[in-house]
Amino acid sequence: MSQTPHPSLSQEVLAALNRLRGQIRRYVFWEGLALVAVLAGVLFWGSFLLDWAYFGVSRLELPRWLRAGFLVGGVGLLATGGVSLLAFRTLRIIRGRALALLLERRFPELGDGLITAVEAAEGHWTSQGAIADAMLARTIADAGRTVQRLNLETVFNPHPLRRSAIAALGLVVSVLGLAVVDSAAMERWIDGYWRLQPVYWPRQTELVVRVVSQPGDRLREFTEGRYRHPRGGDLQLQVETAPGKQTPPRVRLDYRLRGGSWKRTYLATSGDQPVIQSFPALLDSLEFWVSGGDYAAPAPWRVDVVDPPQLDGIELAVLYPEYTGLNARSDAGVVERTRLPFQGAQMTLPLGSDVQFVGVSNKPLSLVRVEATAGSERFEWSLQRDPETQLASATLLVRAHEDLPQRSASFSAEQTAACLATDGRSFTLPLVLRKTGDAELRDVLSRAQEQGGALPSAIPWPADTVVRIQLEDVDGIGSPEPLRLTLNSQPDQPPVVEVELKGISPSITRQARIPVSGLVRDEYGVVHSRFEYLIDGETAWRPQEFAVSPVGAVREFELARSPTEAYERFDVLPLDLSLKQRLALTVYAADGDTLYGPNEHRSQKFVFTIVSVEELQSLLYARELNLRNRFEQILQELKDLQKDLELHRRRGETLEATQGEERRQTEAALSACAERSLLSVRKNAAEMVSVEQAFGEIREELVNNAAQTPQNMARLETKILAPLKVVNSEDFPAVDASLGLFSLANQKGRNPVPAIIRSEEDVAALVKSLERVLLDIRELETFQELLELYKGIIDLQNEVMEDTKTQRKEKALRALE
Repeated sequence: MSQTPHPSLSQEVLAALNRLRGQIRRYVFWEGLALVAVLAGVLFWGSFLLDWAYFGVSRLELPRWLRAGFLVGGVGLLATGGVSLLAFRTLRIIRGRALALLLERRFPELGDGLITAVEAAEGHWTSQGAIADAMLARTIADAGRTVQRLNLETVFNPHPLRRSAIAALGLVVSVLGLAVVDSAAMERWIDGYWRLQPVYWPRQTELVVRVVSQPGDRLREFTEGRYRHPRGGDLQLQVETAPGKQTPPRVRLDYRLRGGSWKRTYLATSGDQPVIQSFPALLDSLEFWVSGGDYAAPAPWRVDVVDPPQLDGIELAVLYPEYTGLNARSDAGVVERTRLPFQGAQMTLPLGSDVQFVGVSNKPLSLVRVEATAGSERFEWSLQRDPETQLASATLLVRAHEDLPQRSASFSAEQTAACLATDGRSFTLPLVLRKTGDAELRDVLSRAQEQGGALPSAIPWPADTVVRIQLEDVDGIGSPEPLRLTLNSQPDQPPVVEVELKGISPSITRQARIPVSGLVRDEYGVVHSRFEYLIDGETAWRPQEFAVSPVGAVREFELARSPTEAYERFDVLPLDLSLKQRLALTVYAADGDTLYGPNEHRSQKFVFTIVSVEELQSLLYARELNLRNRFEQILQELKDLQKDLELHRRRGETLEATQGEERRQTEAALSACAERSLLSVRKNAAEMVSVEQAFGEIREELVNNAAQTPQNMARLETKILAPLKVVNSEDFPAVDASLGLFSLANQKGRNPVPAIIRSEEDVAALVKSLERVLLDIRELETFQELLELYKGIIDLQNEVMEDTKTQRKEKALRALE
């Protein structure tokens, strides 16, 4: 089989195929263009209606990310549609064989001639001889003649193109119509989807939300939709209409606490007044939305609850007044401040103390305000630091009333730097506690403001004032309530003088020596102490120094002449007083206060009357009579006790022979006797000690008044005081011990008779000793009675002499008449 050249198509067939190919491309292009226009219209109206519906429901713009995504997706979809529906379809290669098959399916009269001619022309025909080649040529010629008669327009279905064109035209006209009829809506779509503006819907209502911060009802703005609020503080949200906007009839507030569910509340509006919503004692972070009218917040507001600024600790670095002696010193002798933690809500320091008030906060601070009120004036120390520039400033101001202009002055940069730490977590307020701190503070401010003087390094501060401390941190959060502390200044008190007379009474002789014992105390030291006295009606105290005076500043000074004489002595003899004159004596003390002192104090006033020795002895004799009566009463009670013990001893001896109820009664009587006897003896022992002391005071008073004689001193010391000392130290304790054994025997159920017998013996010995002392007391009193009788005779003689003188004067006067 020989290879022959490919037959070529006739011009008629080629022209028909090229014409069909061009018609197909035009059809595809217009149909693709219409579909792209439809897609664009659908995207426009879909986004437009979605935005409209979303705003109608939520009163919010679509999220920007969603609109941006829609824009990118829409442009991408249109680009994809343009490429796939226009470029790919229009520029696609259309082969002749495919066109031939299309024409043969549409026009059956072509048979297989057209496809045979096209395949032969494309090289798909192999010559099989002259007859076959002739038949092929004939087929090609017939196909060319047939194609010339065909109407190629009937190959296309016009309905899809028409539908696409109508839809595209409708959508394009609708979009253009919207732009003409409602240009604002078109502009809104462009702003929202093309320009991607966050707010593009026009509104008649716009709400502004702020926080009403305390103290002072300050309005605080949200920063990028967030606000920091102190934990536990009351949150007040203020919602008001923006200027030029309509106020809605009510405002809807949707909110939720951290970890909680959403809640909703409605707030009624009233004219132009802002709406207030409170959240008391807020402990958790809050998220909320506000809407009203055609307005809704585009994003939620968030309130972050944080710990408020507070003082973790307060310390006082104190430099006490020098006279107090409280300051510590270093090894080099330099005075050092004493650091005291501020405990509780009140602290007291000595008046005149130089105090550095140091506060440590839990977070960095931007503002510290310390206030104090004295009378009608308010003093304020303010320390402020700009969080951005880190520049600090400190001011001091005073004003008498809120409506009056205030006086203020600023601290130097060096003083300010010393007041606030670089990390902002601690501050230092230098103070000096003054009695007239308010007046001194006014003078300091006046000089600084009017004369340009500098403020002192330590501020004069009013004494005994309530200090209010307010803090604000770098986030603008203030302390919910000012911290109230009382810084009291304790004035130096006068010395405390606690003295008493020793062995002396208000009646003294001209030769008396007055012993005074006791203690003089002062918190910071006694520097001077002495006797002071008045005679008769004098008003100016006369001084008399102690034998031993205070040396330096001693906090406790005991009146003592020597280690063996624990008292000071005031001698009356040098005063040369007469009978019946009166002497007032006191103890004076002064401290070392160099600021507002010295502070002075006198003890109670002891008043004495000068009497003769005989009159003093008479007074002492009266006291001895009372002591004898007490002595005799004690002795009689002991004798009654002796009889009671004898009675119950006899009952105890019959105890073994009794049974039943009688035995129980006897045992009860014995127990009662033991307890009763113990109480009685102990009471008598205490009274007898006081009797001994009273006789000792009589002896001391005789000695101190120089009225003693060898006879009365011997009687008192050897016949009364010495035996009483033995009675009180030996006899009474022996009786108490034996009666205790009596009581113990009853408690343990043993036979009490031996204990009773021993008690009787000890009581008998005690009674015998007291009877001997009583005889000596009566002997002494007999001597005193003789003295009293002698004194009475002398007084009677003096009266007779006075009467005689009076009668003589009367007779002489009558004789002259």
